[in-house]
Amino acid sequence: MKNYQCSKCATHIKKDSTPSYGGCPKGGNHDWKDLGTVGNDNYQCKKCALLVQSKSTPSYGGCPSGGNHDWKKL
Repeated sequence: MKNYQCSKCATHIKKDSTPSYGGCPKGGNHDWKDLGTVGNDNYQCKKCALLVQSKSTPSYGGCPSGGNHDWKKL
């Protein structure tokens, strides 16, 4: 199972495969970013405040607040 986040609307979802692209509340299609495999370690982005449970440091690209995520392990 992986963590996905839309870089447009910031929606976060845990799913085995890429979520459906249609219906982004910000208009048009979602822009899903694969943040990595779900795990037991907690990481929070200092920019957008997203909290994810991940096996390792999540992917940096696609922060909804602009640019890259700035992950901190909690």
